Amino acid sequence: MFNKKQQAQKDGVDIAYYEKMVNDLLSNFGLDPEKCRHRPRTLWSAYRGSALIYIDIFKLEDIDYIEISCPIMLLPSRNLLVFYKKLLEFNYQLMGVKFFVRDQWVYLAENRELKGLDSDELKGMIERVSYHADRLDEALIEEFKSQVD
Repeated sequence: MFNKKQQAQKDGVDIAYYEKMVNDLLSNFGLDPEKCRHRPRTLWSAYRGSALIYIDIFKLEDIDYIEISCPIMLLPSRNLLVFYKKLLEFNYQLMGVKFFVRDQWVYLAENRELKGLDSDELKGMIERVSYHADRLDEALIEEFKSQVD
C-alpha cells in the first residue's frame, strides 16, 4: 500500500484543471478572474461583501492544497492571552473553518488537499470563510481595539 506522499506522487494533480475551476467560480460571482490573479503564484484575491478573500493553491511536502483565507485584523498589542483564548473558543464552534496567525495578522481560513475538489465544495469553502469573517471581524476588532489597514 502507498503512503500518502507516494500516492500523491503516483496520481499527480492537474493544477490547470483547478485553476480553471477557480476562474469559473470567480466569473460566476461576476468578477474578472485575471484581475483577481496574483501571478506567478496560483493565488487570487477578491472582496465578497467586506471580506477580502484569498484563494491560494500551493504545494506542501509534495501534496497540492487549496486554502481559502480572509485577513481579520492585526494582532492586538495587549491582552494576547485573552485574545488567543477567544480565537480557540471560536475554533471549537466553527466547523471546518479556523483562525490562525501569520506575520502579525489574524486570518480565518479553510484548507484541504486539492485532489478531488469539486466546484460545489470550492464555492462552499468560499462562502463559509467569507460569511464567518464578515460576521466575526468587527466584533473582534471592537473588543480588542485593533484595526484592519
